[in-house]
Amino acid sequence: MLHFRMNMPFFLMAFYGSIMIVVVLLLRALLKNKLPKFVFPVLWGVVLVRLLVPFSLSSPLSLPVPAWLSGLSGFSLAQFEEAALSEDVAQLQPGGAAQWEGGGSPGTTAPEAAGMVQRPSVRENPDGASAESVSQTVAEEVVYGAASESSSYNVINESPLFSQKTMRKALPAFYLLGLAVAAGILAWQKITYTKKLRGGLLMEHNETVNELLRDMGMGHVLVFSSDEIASPLVCGLLSPRIYLPTRMDFGNPVLLRHVLAHEAMHIRRRDNLVKTVMLAAILLNWYNPLVWLMAKCLASDLEAACDAAVLSRCGEDERKGYAYSLLAMAVSASRSSLLYSAFSKTEVERRVKGILAFRKVSAFALLTSTLLLAGGTVAFATGGQAPFSHDLTSYCASSNSRWGVRVEIARDIALGEHPQKRAEEVVFSVLDVDATQDPDIIREEIQAALAREFGVERSAFDVAVSLCLDSETVDAQYADWGITRLDNGFLRYQGEQVRTYRDEMLGSYQSREEGPVDIVVERNRLGEITAVSAVHEGDAEYDRRTRELGQYVFYYY
Repeated sequence: MLHFRMNMPFFLMAFYGSIMIVVVLLLRALLKNKLPKFVFPVLWGVVLVRLLVPFSLSSPLSLPVPAWLSGLSGFSLAQFEEAALSEDVAQLQPGGAAQWEGGGSPGTTAPEAAGMVQRPSVRENPDGASAESVSQTVAEEVVYGAASESSSYNVINESPLFSQKTMRKALPAFYLLGLAVAAGILAWQKITYTKKLRGGLLMEHNETVNELLRDMGMGHVLVFSSDEIASPLVCGLLSPRIYLPTRMDFGNPVLLRHVLAHEAMHIRRRDNLVKTVMLAAILLNWYNPLVWLMAKCLASDLEAACDAAVLSRCGEDERKGYAYSLLAMAVSASRSSLLYSAFSKTEVERRVKGILAFRKVSAFALLTSTLLLAGGTVAFATGGQAPFSHDLTSYCASSNSRWGVRVEIARDIALGEHPQKRAEEVVFSVLDVDATQDPDIIREEIQAALAREFGVERSAFDVAVSLCLDSETVDAQYADWGITRLDNGFLRYQGEQVRTYRDEMLGSYQSREEGPVDIVVERNRLGEITAVSAVHEGDAEYDRRTRELGQYVFYYY
């Protein structure tokens, strides 16, 4: 299932476009002399579309948006906390008496992942109270806990000069300044060169030129001669014109035919339009050296493709003559010191070698090129996607299972009406009948059921299964390992006050400023406690954690 949107942020367009440039450069280095010359201009065209068009096409091939890039869209830590506190923390099945403690699931918000926010407990559902009222009570408890402890940690101490807020204001201004400078330089060059071309003389009475163009089916194209240019060129977007240097030997019909054939092929292939689009990509990505490198390679590949297109219409005997014509123009160009020249010594050498090694495209090469272009276009178009909301369900827990489930989508997909309600019904249907209590089996069954419900691939769903136990069960388990809970909610381990505690599978964390021991509760895959790791005061690990707590002091339970 494909999902198309026009919502790609500019920074992601540039990021994915840069990856595509690197890929095409690698393919170009490996296969340039083995594939038809038209292949790489087409691939560069796909890259230009990615750099300029904000489309997002999600498919099973799509990669997740990197977390550090998502942060560039302005999602701050405060917004993460707000999202964590405002989301529904539990979705209880009607009639069920589900209880869970901790219940944090992988892939949630940043503070939870850092261990700074713990999901609250959902206590026994009072008789007659609805699931919604329980969720509301829990939400109120979370807000109160956050407000009372909000001053207990300060994550980042930033310099005002380099603060995130300051940088977000400065970067757009810096980008626009660079864009204006780049646009000004290119516009000045264009205006200066256009003025030089205005003095060109229309060659309307040159019958050799007119006859050659008519034979090529390009009799409508105007040809000018100018002493301000060193090599032939095509200028103009809507009405392209051919400009020839006055130093050119117009008495050589072979040279004239080859030059006009080459420039007319540029017009026929709309290469000036491609270069204009390339110019737009350069302006918008002026800061990106990969885009400038792409522009150089694209210009070179357009010339090579144009040479190949001309040679494909010529006979075997024309090849050497075409190469000699190219060399003749290169010698002429080398005598000029003008700003623009279509030929450089290195470029001519490369093109002449390509001309002499030219072979008509075989059926196998054509098939390989078609497959490469089709596969590359699909991969490039669907490989990246815009940021989207991963949330599909809230945390689902049933009294029939010791596991709670939260489902997210791995890519941007359209799931129809009421997707959350339908997905949660699927989750509860699996939890209600599960007799294995095996989280891996539960995860696989939920993925399969969701795939059937929504008609998409199983990998489109990220199913996080976490331990979901009531407080009495947890306290009983802890008691067997020497952990007891005080009335104030803090823990003691073998009679000593616990400073920091972590039960990762349960999603339960606790920290206080004082205490001679830090503990970590370890569980196996089925949620059974297998060990309690303790670090006592005076140990090197304890001192390292003390330094960390000097930066982050938190308590959420």
